[in-house]
Amino acid sequence: MASRPFADPRLLLFLAAVALGWNLDGYRLLDPDEGRNAEVAREMAQTNDYLVPHLDGLPYLDKPIVYFAAAAALMELLGPTETAARLPAYAATLATIALLLGFARRRWGSEAGWLAGIAYATTLLPLVYARTAIFDSTLTLCTTAAVLGFFEARPIVAWAAMGAGALTKGPIAIVLPLLVVIPYTLATEGRTAVRALFPWRAVGVFALIALPLFIAVSIRVPAFPYYVFVRETLQRIATASFHRTAPFWYYFPIVPLAAFPWIVPALARVRGWRTTWLARRTPEAREPLLLASWVIVPLAFFTLNQSKLPQYVLPLMPAFALAAARNMVAHNAAAGGAGGAGGRVYTALALVTGSALVALTHWLPVPIDLTAAEKAAIPPTALVLGLVLFASAALVALGMLRRRPRTAIVGYAIVVMAVPLASGRLLAAVGDDRSSAALARATAAALSEASRSGAASAVLGVLAYPPSLAFYLGRPVAVATTTGAELTSNYIADYQDRYRDVRGSPLLPEGYWREALARCPIPTVFVTTVANRKARAELAVLPLVADDGRYAAYGPCQPPRPPHPPQPPQRGGEGG
Repeated sequence: MASRPFADPRLLLFLAAVALGWNLDGYRLLDPDEGRNAEVAREMAQTNDYLVPHLDGLPYLDKPIVYFAAAAALMELLGPTETAARLPAYAATLATIALLLGFARRRWGSEAGWLAGIAYATTLLPLVYARTAIFDSTLTLCTTAAVLGFFEARPIVAWAAMGAGALTKGPIAIVLPLLVVIPYTLATEGRTAVRALFPWRAVGVFALIALPLFIAVSIRVPAFPYYVFVRETLQRIATASFHRTAPFWYYFPIVPLAAFPWIVPALARVRGWRTTWLARRTPEAREPLLLASWVIVPLAFFTLNQSKLPQYVLPLMPAFALAAARNMVAHNAAAGGAGGAGGRVYTALALVTGSALVALTHWLPVPIDLTAAEKAAIPPTALVLGLVLFASAALVALGMLRRRPRTAIVGYAIVVMAVPLASGRLLAAVGDDRSSAALARATAAALSEASRSGAASAVLGVLAYPPSLAFYLGRPVAVATTTGAELTSNYIADYQDRYRDVRGSPLLPEGYWREALARCPIPTVFVTTVANRKARAELAVLPLVADDGRYAAYGPCQPPRPPHPPQPPQRGGEGG
């Protein structure tokens, strides 16, 4: 990139990193995942039990401990806030950027390093999950470190990263890197080289990292090994029991959107795949074959997987960022700085997408279940992003015509950088709709007014457990339930019979709420789903505290007052 710089890539990367974390606390936790994960972290910080995660006071073994522990430690410093819940994902994304920057710099030079970092920081799916309190950004950091470690013949680093990943999201952190590097190694070096991926020292490092916690949790919860390997891994992959099935083509539209906009330069040299494959044993072919294996093999695995979610393909995004950096550097060197591979395709695509977004200001085919605030926020957000796409197309085209590759890089980058800046109002509306923050405020106010200072009070879910309600209340929420499924924990639902008998268990018999409503031993707010008409009809004897469209809260009921003790008869006055 010998052309006159349009922008310092270091400054552009800094601005992209700022955009990733912009307005991180500007919207409420989105249920169910963010609300549940934040509450697990809050309870961990409150109890200082950094070994076994808990939800509503019960063991929550659906996911390992690393993300919860990081968020809990931040909550001990910052308090139980949205920022503390989301910061580990943001930090993991920044660390992934640093890994890609360092790898690309070592392989293709300084400019390629900055470009790889910029590309990942301004890819759509990494942006989304850098701001979400779930585990996939941390998993992606670990899988990226493992794949790059294997490629650079550092198996100890790779296995250490897989150990940390296993403590973040379980066995998938081992499966994904091996799905990438084993086919790649077979293609480039043959069967005998596969053995070098499993040196005993490296596997020993993995064991030292992952096994102590696994053993400690298994001692406290003997069902843990079966649940992790059979229920959470094998059954999730091979069966539809987790209700996340989707058609085989599910990821075909998701991956291009997830890797936007850098998928265009990343695929710019795909026409030469046959030549690369024929030369697969040469050093020049190894990098593109690694990147191809990084995308194709895991994508095939996820396609065959019975459980499908968009974030599952996040660990593939580093490959697109590296491919884009490699292709653009090679293209600019060959063309004397022509502005970036795939520029013509991207310009046309950006113009079409921008026009579609601008059209939303006049025609908005939105589902009827959106709130008024969401419907009002979509057109201005779409207009701004549409105009940014027009500017992006112009910059990429200018970069091609004027042979200014950095101008094109800015054009690619500004689209995703603009999303957090332009979508603040929309995110706030979505957060209000998808969280239980307003429900928690109304519930807390009602209980505060009804209870004497320091007196006990309760919140009872009637076949309902709004995931973020406990987090925003700062207290557990008991649930009258048949199956325990309302807590959105497969582990708790599987073992709910066992945990009903635990002292102080929040899992109560389904009909208990009627008894609580009749006796009302302490002031209690009852929460149920809006769709539960039968329960709402019975609870209507109490004041309606809140109705957010998904859940309704009633109460609080008032404990019966004790009868007044009999008063001694008054003595009459003495007569004259």
